[in-house]
Amino acid sequence: MQPFMPTPAELKQMLLERLNLSEEAQRTFLEPMYKLGDPYLFRDMEKAVSRIVNAIQNKEHIGIYADYDCDGIPGAVVLVDFFKVLGIMDHVHVYIPDRHMQGYGVNSFGIDELEKLGVTLMITVDVGITALAEIADAQSRGIDVILTDHHTPLDMLPAAYAVVHPLVGDYPEKGLCGAAVAFMLVRAFVEKYGKEYNIPEGWEKWLLDLVGFATLSDMVPLVNENRVLAYFGMMVMKKTRRVGLQVLFAANSINTAYLTESDLTFTVAPRLNAASRMASPLLAFELLSTDDRTRAMELVKELTAINDERKTMVARIVKDAHSRLNSRELPEIVVIGDLSWRPAVLGLVAGKLADTYGKSFFVWGEGGDGTLKGSCRMLSTHNAATLMQGLPEGALIHGGGHSAAGGFAATKDQIHGLEQLLNDVLNGIETVAPEEIVVNKPIALPLSVAAVRHLQAIRSFAPFGVGNAEPVFLFENVTVQSTKKFGKAKEHIECIVSDSTGIATAFTFFVDDAVCKKISTGNVVSILGTLEAGWRGGVRIRIKDIHNIDF
Repeated sequence: MQPFMPTPAELKQMLLERLNLSEEAQRTFLEPMYKLGDPYLFRDMEKAVSRIVNAIQNKEHIGIYADYDCDGIPGAVVLVDFFKVLGIMDHVHVYIPDRHMQGYGVNSFGIDELEKLGVTLMITVDVGITALAEIADAQSRGIDVILTDHHTPLDMLPAAYAVVHPLVGDYPEKGLCGAAVAFMLVRAFVEKYGKEYNIPEGWEKWLLDLVGFATLSDMVPLVNENRVLAYFGMMVMKKTRRVGLQVLFAANSINTAYLTESDLTFTVAPRLNAASRMASPLLAFELLSTDDRTRAMELVKELTAINDERKTMVARIVKDAHSRLNSRELPEIVVIGDLSWRPAVLGLVAGKLADTYGKSFFVWGEGGDGTLKGSCRMLSTHNAATLMQGLPEGALIHGGGHSAAGGFAATKDQIHGLEQLLNDVLNGIETVAPEEIVVNKPIALPLSVAAVRHLQAIRSFAPFGVGNAEPVFLFENVTVQSTKKFGKAKEHIECIVSDSTGIATAFTFFVDDAVCKKISTGNVVSILGTLEAGWRGGVRIRIKDIHNIDF
């Protein structure tokens, strides 16, 4: 019996059937319109915009206080670009806290630094919604705070001059990332005062490269407006004017004409995040904001070296964690740590462990000040912010985040009971299924679909991410024709596989001996994988899982 070999149109129809959408909504999904909500539906947007106008007119010094990750830093650059077009950068100052010295969030040290520079208006990006004391401190010093954030608020909001937050007010999209909230502030200003300040019509759309990048990097659900921002962000990113990104793409052999979200999340984001994890977040900020190509080349080289160091550290910690977890019976939420583990990389470690074990993970290390600090990564049905808010008083020094991820600090006494307390909270609340567009069950197909025309059909559903998972295909009973290892340490593997319909190239990263044995030449295997453009043209299979076939 001949295997079913769909045409590209038939494959596209199969993928359309995964959408939990009406026929009209399907068309909107495949061909989004650039249409966003009224930014003045944020509760304090009018106050925030008016305060910026007053600051411009009075030549006040404005401080941008941003988080140090791939949401906060792009959001800071969005505001910097905005103030550049207004021609007031000589009165604008950027502060991004050092992850190791100051830790996450708004802190008094950063407020001190901005106060010394004469700042009387501070705009936060991706931070501040839980910093009640710190925001009150800034306001008491005569520094008005426009707070833009997207993390889960506490029961009480900070006493900022203006709070711009998707969960505060009537803005329809509640799941925006931090950079997108900062972008909404810019949109609101341009809408009302753009002509008065000679801002070219449509200028703000050039900011979408960073807004879309942050939307993808921060793992917010790619539904509704987030899909619009990611979709058009990818379009702008392909023709980005940012010198630093152009140099980074070139250094990693990324052809922007064929740019995918994987290029951003697996190549660009790790290098930018490595800056705060291993050195200073200002390296990443400078790369995104510089107009100097020579300086950009220096920064890319430095960030690449830092990222390589980061990968080695993460691999060592993950290996250590595996050795401890193999002998444990794991609850739904696992707490693990060691005094030798560096907190700055533990979000990555937690993500890898969650993927491997199918559990939510809180991972901690020595914070350098006598406390333990860490990060958590959650299963889609667990909410980090809700869980930490549900803990009894005194269970943590502090903790916060959003649904998928968060950060926390604890004493050595607190950490011992944290796992039990988190699981107790989890058992007492109703888990919520994630908001998803697609049901991502594997589709069994022959190797003949590993062709450019079929890949084009698949890519019409991009960008992929949380809530819009990349389609996974099952290639059954394929024969391994040849294999070769690649990478500096030969830690990756590529193979040629065949079935009755054709041949294809398949690959996977960071293989162990067990995987190598499965992919031995002559073996008949079943492969779960996704399709993507090949390094040397054509289409290749990125292996997600592989099983030997026993006859």
